[in-house]
Amino acid sequence: MRTQPHTLHYHRQFAALPGNRWYKPLLVAVLAAVFYLIAIVVLFVGFFFWALFALGADSDFNAWSDQLIDMNTTTGVLFGLISVILMWPAAELATLCIYRRLFSSMFSLRGGMRWGRLGRYLLVGAAVWVVCAIVMVIFSDGAMGNLTSGIVWNSQVLAMLIAIILLVPFQATAEEIVFRGLAMNIIGSWLRHPAWAVLIPVPMFVAGHLYDLPGLIDVGIFAVIVGTLTIITGGLEAGIAFHIVNNVFAFGLGVLAGADLNATSAPTMKVVMSIAAPIVFGTVVVLDHRRRSGSSFRRGGPTDREPIRPCGDSPENEETAVDSDVNADTEMKANLS
Repeated sequence: MRTQPHTLHYHRQFAALPGNRWYKPLLVAVLAAVFYLIAIVVLFVGFFFWALFALGADSDFNAWSDQLIDMNTTTGVLFGLISVILMWPAAELATLCIYRRLFSSMFSLRGGMRWGRLGRYLLVGAAVWVVCAIVMVIFSDGAMGNLTSGIVWNSQVLAMLIAIILLVPFQATAEEIVFRGLAMNIIGSWLRHPAWAVLIPVPMFVAGHLYDLPGLIDVGIFAVIVGTLTIITGGLEAGIAFHIVNNVFAFGLGVLAGADLNATSAPTMKVVMSIAAPIVFGTVVVLDHRRRSGSSFRRGGPTDREPIRPCGDSPENEETAVDSDVNADTEMKANLS
């Protein structure tokens, strides 16, 4: 009897590439770190020369350097967001050097971004966060008063909002590429079970956020949920969409309410809603994915022994994926038991 090939999980893409060796994902990680450090140095030098020409040689550069890490200033927002965005080209270039392909071709098992899904998940994420924001305002003491009385319409607020709207989508995408896409595929090249790929990057992601214990727990739950959604949906679209909406709401409402964007703690209701939002979002995404594909676990994809081929998100491919999922469900359920 002919044996069915194992359907590829998202985190096994490096392992499925022709000519892959155990050390190649490690080289990708090292090169990505080196490229990122170089990019950060270039960014800092660029900001320094900008300050030199904009402020003059006699300006207080100590005060200016403090603004680089102050998220309550336009300079701090720009530097903070761009410094994260630079992780994206670092990951792309490192993957290109080792595997002769851009990592953007591995955003999903279809090859590249599935824009239809991304748009759909953005709408879901926005709806979830609108509801959570309303609940937060209603049940937080003085929240409505703080939101309205704290608004100060000036050029700095406008500049910060523009920077957030324009840069947060790239910042959130960069984090998902590194901590879900790259990290999960590096781990998945050595460890087959998806749980390892989801859980091992979580401490690294949490360590990049300077919050108190409830805030770190919130970040950890977020990482586990979007990592699981990456495995289930076979791509980064769900994580990217919710990350974008989450950060736009967090930064945007913070600026409008005059909140301290450097704060390491948050009111209890905000933490509760921040934990509830990804749980609700994840539930909706899983139900939507199951309804559309017929599988509650994952999409169909190439086997571990086949090169990964770019595919579209067309209805024809969706039907093909359904057939593959039917054959894959038995194996996946066995793995999870």
